[in-house]
Amino acid sequence: MAIVLSILQDAGTVLYYTWWFWIFMIFFPLFTDTWLFWRQEMFKRDIDFVLLELRLPREVRKSPMAMEQVLAAIHSLRNVPGDPKEKWVSGEVTLTYSLELVSLGGEIHFYIRAYRKQQTLIEAAFFAYYPDVEVAEVEDYVKDLPENVTELYESGYDLWGIELLLNKPGAYPIKSYLDFEAPEEEKQYDPISLFLEVLGKAKREETLAIQIVISPLADAWKKHGEKVVEELSTKKTIGGKAPGAKIHMDFPHILPTFETVKTDAKTEGEKVLARTPGETDTLKAIEENLAKPGFETIIRFIYASPKELFFNPLARQGILGAFNQYSSTNMNSFVPNYETGTGTKMWVWPHIFPEKRTLLRKERMLMNFRERATPPKTDMGMQILSRWLNPVSSQTIMLSSRSLATLFHPPTWLVLTAPHVKRVESKKAGPPAGLPIYGGEEEVEKYR
Repeated sequence: MAIVLSILQDAGTVLYYTWWFWIFMIFFPLFTDTWLFWRQEMFKRDIDFVLLELRLPREVRKSPMAMEQVLAAIHSLRNVPGDPKEKWVSGEVTLTYSLELVSLGGEIHFYIRAYRKQQTLIEAAFFAYYPDVEVAEVEDYVKDLPENVTELYESGYDLWGIELLLNKPGAYPIKSYLDFEAPEEEKQYDPISLFLEVLGKAKREETLAIQIVISPLADAWKKHGEKVVEELSTKKTIGGKAPGAKIHMDFPHILPTFETVKTDAKTEGEKVLARTPGETDTLKAIEENLAKPGFETIIRFIYASPKELFFNPLARQGILGAFNQYSSTNMNSFVPNYETGTGTKMWVWPHIFPEKRTLLRKERMLMNFRERATPPKTDMGMQILSRWLNPVSSQTIMLSSRSLATLFHPPTWLVLTAPHVKRVESKKAGPPAGLPIYGGEEEVEKYR
């Protein structure tokens, strides 16, 4: 007993003289995390965004591959803090962009929200790959949405919304536009046509909008798929078990169906390892997906309507059904993030105050949609923005430029867009010959 008391006394002495150190170790990380969150929020609020509308011609003869190139151009604009001052004082974060398909009373619009200083660069990318598509700055339509749920209810409207996740890691691609192409013209299909059909069903007073918020990722995003590739590269043996047997390929882009490898000491001789054709196709698709520029992504959509017309299956079943066409059993698929959904019941955790939780979820969904919000990058930021019964539940997913181009692109000539999509009736002429690339503003004004 005396020994125990002596140990406790010595520990108390050490704690007495070092308490300041332990307080520092506990609170300093919390302080730095909170500071970084505050500076990042200030940086976001100072960003001047612009909303650009894509005004489509009668016919777009470009495939979604052109949109993939536009996204690659956007990816090249990626910014990161270059030194400690930019990170800790300026709070610089990678800029986000928003790709939006919006039905305002049944009239469908294609929007892109971007950093105003990059407007000319994005317009140039569209002009290069979609010369007949006009890109025009417009007033942000979210200003016409209620600012909060109280204003929503007072105007006689109701709201439904949800965000999407991926069923598998982001290394697995969804079905891309290439999977919908066919050699025969009559068998070709543009998957965006299903979205246009659903969005075109919105009535005059209703708003139905899909929002895809993207942020360019560094090439290091490919490391996310290394474990997936490693798991798929582990093969099963024919006629026996070979623990730990793996494929060893000097050229990983060459995908053999059969391979002979040496096994461990518990097995005798060599085993022939086989991969099914489906596994071969999956591994090839993953490698192609990881070779594309990657984007951190949030997909959310909302449906706002007068209460007497409110019919949320239009969005819940229609939009979710449209996203299901990109599903594949051996690849990836979209699933709802039910924790962000605006409807909750008594049997859903935490099983209390369902009406209050529904109100809070609508409030957060409306705020996130208006601000094109993404979840904070810091743990303290998540805690600060969370509320009782309403934590921050948004989660980002990783999609490649090819997957995003499949989801969002000007409809091809295969799609009958009239009468839902506002179009440019006259073909836009190219720049005049002899346009000077050098000179003062007075020379340029002659060609405007």
